[in-house]
Amino acid sequence: MTYNEEVMEADRKYQKEPTIQNELALERAKLKYWEEQLRQNPGDKELLRRVKYHREEVEHLEKEVKLV
Repeated sequence: MTYNEEVMEADRKYQKEPTIQNELALERAKLKYWEEQLRQNPGDKELLRRVKYHREEVEHLEKEVKLV
């Protein structure tokens, strides 16, 4: 699977500096990517599953950032 440049850049940044903020930025980029894919293919169950997963990850990491 190949992500877009935005996700790949966020991943490179996270790999260099694995902070919660960088992980959150990566998950937000992935969520945006999968939401765009879902808009192009509405009703695709696999895409729905991926959007749900990354949305939950973003929510979890946002709570972590607030606790730090």
